[in-house]
Amino acid sequence: MMGVVLFLAGYGLRMSTAKSSSGNFSSSSSKEYPLLAKRLFVENPNDHVINFASLRQELKKYMGDESLNGSIYFEYLPTGTSIRVDGDELRLAASLIKLPAAMDLYRAAELGQVDLDKKVTLQESWIDGGYGTLYQKGAGYKLTLRDAAKIMLTESDNTALKAIAYSTNGKLSPDQRAINALDADISQNPDLTVSIGARSYTSFLKCLYFSCYLTKDDSQELLKYLTESTFDNRITAGIDDKSVKVAHKIGVANTTTQSDCGIVYLPSRNYALCIMINGDDNAQTNKHIADLSKKVYTFVKTR
Repeated sequence: MMGVVLFLAGYGLRMSTAKSSSGNFSSSSSKEYPLLAKRLFVENPNDHVINFASLRQELKKYMGDESLNGSIYFEYLPTGTSIRVDGDELRLAASLIKLPAAMDLYRAAELGQVDLDKKVTLQESWIDGGYGTLYQKGAGYKLTLRDAAKIMLTESDNTALKAIAYSTNGKLSPDQRAINALDADISQNPDLTVSIGARSYTSFLKCLYFSCYLTKDDSQELLKYLTESTFDNRITAGIDDKSVKVAHKIGVANTTTQSDCGIVYLPSRNYALCIMINGDDNAQTNKHIADLSKKVYTFVKTR
């Protein structure tokens, strides 16, 4: 059990078809993997360059005008052009860390170390009502690890995270874990919480998008779960066209840091956006994240 406690610490928890501007790609690939990067299937990718200097200034101005302490990382995925507003500053990750936990689970499955469709039985020590509703099922409830991953990502469920951490404990060597494979800049704090920068966190999303750590099928599946997130008051609230998919993960670090990071699937202009704001989990902080998201969405859409 001690090994599981240490493993959980690493996730910040304690035991208590078409033609696009980026080129031609087969319709079968587009339909089978709609959430992965089109450049994975494109011959002779080509996309016009957008100048993002004015967007950078606009985001910085908003942060200054609203006296916000936070970090932003934006990347225009067709070209890799990026914007950073203190994007490398480490901030509390909280539930953001559940995404690399899911990636570890699926990697262990690809290596034959776990069976995603095998049912696990919830243990009393995993029950955690801090976030999510799975705890209401109580100890003894059975579900597959695949279902646990979906619940963890869509509802940011703590009990599901503990079930996954227990099931993957010792199944991967340190260098096989997503956190180390991507060389993300992550720091474990004395209280066992984890801090990460906005740019580093975006690397997990991009790694799914470009299928750099998991197979295309598994990358697609995890991104699909992220598009089904039940949290719609941050990045997604800034996007007026509700048909635009957003694969995103929130983080709520008590009264310290509020985050939302994801990939916005604006047709032919996909982009990654990670916003981390110091403050309480309240309507005002959520509105700031939504306002910043709207500025980015409007800029990219209208260029």
